[in-house]
Amino acid sequence: MPEWYREIRTPLLYFQSLIGVGLFAYSLKLRIPRWQAAAWIALGAAVCYLTAQIFYVSGQDLVSTLRRIAGVMVVYFAVIAVVKVCCRASLWTCLFVTSSGYIAQDIAGSTKSLLKLIPPVGALAEHDLGILLVDLVCYGGVFTILFFAFRPYTRQREENFDDKLKAIFSFGVLLLCIGMARLTQDNPERNLTAQFTESLYSVLCGVFILLLQFGTMERAKLHHSVDAMKEMLHQQRQQYEVGKASMDLVNEKYHDLKALLRSFHGQIPSTQLEELEHSVDQYDLYIHTGSQVLDVLLTEKRTLCAARDIRLTCFLDGTQFSFVEELDLYSLVGNALNNAIEAVSALPPEEERFITLTASLEGGLLTVHMDNPYAGQLRFQEGLPQTSGDPRYHGYGLKSMEHIAQKYGGTLSVTAQEGLFQLDILLPAGEKAARPA
Repeated sequence: MPEWYREIRTPLLYFQSLIGVGLFAYSLKLRIPRWQAAAWIALGAAVCYLTAQIFYVSGQDLVSTLRRIAGVMVVYFAVIAVVKVCCRASLWTCLFVTSSGYIAQDIAGSTKSLLKLIPPVGALAEHDLGILLVDLVCYGGVFTILFFAFRPYTRQREENFDDKLKAIFSFGVLLLCIGMARLTQDNPERNLTAQFTESLYSVLCGVFILLLQFGTMERAKLHHSVDAMKEMLHQQRQQYEVGKASMDLVNEKYHDLKALLRSFHGQIPSTQLEELEHSVDQYDLYIHTGSQVLDVLLTEKRTLCAARDIRLTCFLDGTQFSFVEELDLYSLVGNALNNAIEAVSALPPEEERFITLTASLEGGLLTVHMDNPYAGQLRFQEGLPQTSGDPRYHGYGLKSMEHIAQKYGGTLSVTAQEGLFQLDILLPAGEKAARPA
C-alpha cells in the first residue's frame, strides 16, 4: 500500500462512510444551505485527519489496539454529527442511516480485502493508480448493488427510519463490529486463510445486519398499515351510524313536509303548490334496495353526486348481500364509490360524468361491477391504483376492499383503459360464505 494512501486512510474512511450514508439517507431534506453542508463535511474530514495523527499507532499491544479502535469510533461519531447538523431529521433517524451507511462501507472494504487476496489484484493495489482503481471498483460496485437492493425501503419518508429501538440496535451492533474488526484486522501475522475467513465473515455479517435492520423496518411499516386500516374502519363505522341517523331524519321530515303541502290544497294557487311540491321532490333521493346499509350509503352518495353533477346509476338487489356483514358491506361499496366520485369530479365539466354500479347473483356467485371515466394517469402499486384522498390512509381504501373480498373467499380486480376505470368484485354467496372467518 502506498505511503500517501496510509496518510489519508482515515479521512478516506470518513468520506466513504458518508457516501454509504447517502445510499440510505438521500430522501432526507437538508436543514442548511449546501455550501454550509460542504463546510461541515470538510470540518469532519479535518477532525478525522487529526484523529489519525493522534490515535493511530502500529503497535500490537492492547493499548495500541484500543487507540486504533478509538480513532475509528471518532470517524463514526463525526459522520453522525455531520448528518445531524446537515439533515432535517431526528437523532434516531441519524443513528439509523449512519449505522447503515457505515455498514455499507464496511461491506465494501471487506470485499476489497477479499479481492486483494487474489495475487494480481494485490499487486495492483501496491501502486498509486492501482489502489484507486481497486477502490473505485469495490466501493462503487458494492454501493451500487446496495442502493438498488434497498431502494424500495429507503425512498420512503423519514418516519420509516425514525424508530428509537431500531436506531439503538444499529448503533450498538455497529460499535461491537468496529471493535471486533480492529482486534483481528490489525494483526499482520494472520495467514491467507485467516484473512479470507475474516473478510468473508465481515461481508456476510454486514449484509445480515442490513437485512435485519430493514426487515424490522418493514414489519414496523406493516404494523402502521394495520393500525391505519383499523382507524379507517372505525371512522367508517361512525360515518355509517351518523349517515343512517341523518337519512332517517331526512326521510321523516320529507314525509311530514309532503303531508303539510297536501293540506294546503285549495288554500294557495295550484301552480304555486306544484312548484313547491316539485322543489320538495328534489330531496326525495332515498334509495330502497332491500339492504339498510346500501340504502343509507347509496342515498348519501347519490346526494353527493347530484351536487357535483354526476349521474349515479345503480342496478342491484340489496338482499343479495345478506351474507356480508354490515360494516364490511359499507366499507366495500363505500370505498368503491368514494374513489369513483373523486375520479369523476376531476373531469372537465363538458365531459360525460357518470358512475354505474351493478350487482347480479348467478350460480351462487355474486358479481359486483362498477365503471366510471377518469382523467390523467393512474399509478399502480401491487396491482392496485393509489388513491389521493386523506394522506393518513393513502392507498388503504382499495387494500381494505381487497381484504374484505378475500375474507369472504372472493376476489377483486381493476382495469383502466382508454379513460374508463372498471372494478369487479366476485363473492361466493353460498352457505359457507355467510359465515366469514
